Amino acid sequence: MPKVRCFNCGAEFEYDPNNPYCPVCGAAIPPTFAQPQQTAQSPSLTSVAHRPLRFVIYAVRKDGAREKVAEVVESGPEVVLGRRELAAYAWRDPDTISRVHVKFRASNGKLFIRDDGSTNGTYVDGEDIRGRGDVEIDQKEILLCNPANPVGKLVVERL
Repeated sequence: MPKVRCFNCGAEFEYDPNNPYCPVCGAAIPPTFAQPQQTAQSPSLTSVAHRPLRFVIYAVRKDGAREKVAEVVESGPEVVLGRRELAAYAWRDPDTISRVHVKFRASNGKLFIRDDGSTNGTYVDGEDIRGRGDVEIDQKEILLCNPANPVGKLVVERL
């Protein structure tokens, strides 16, 4: 099996197409994204300048504590949150969270969120974004489902 580097956390591991998840952070590594590890080189200005931009998505618990649920890397694969098996972060709430509830992707230094029609909606700063395509977000509050009593509350931080 080829050795690969996780796009999410940078961990090196042997890629198994039957278990396409990073053993460190749990990120799904699609076969098209699994690239053999390059030989280690000393860091240079060029490699630092071309490092992809990263955004971290946190779930906010009722006590205010934050839990990292996903990391979105610029030009990397989109990150899916929902209750399906291959979601980067899965809630076990079939009554309110859709299988594919919301998707995140990063491009050109910006983070985008998309809700393609979840049953109960996704709200960015109180506005329902269902069916609106890619919506640019910065460090805004994201609520899954009913804004008066959200099932999940997410915040984003740019690294």
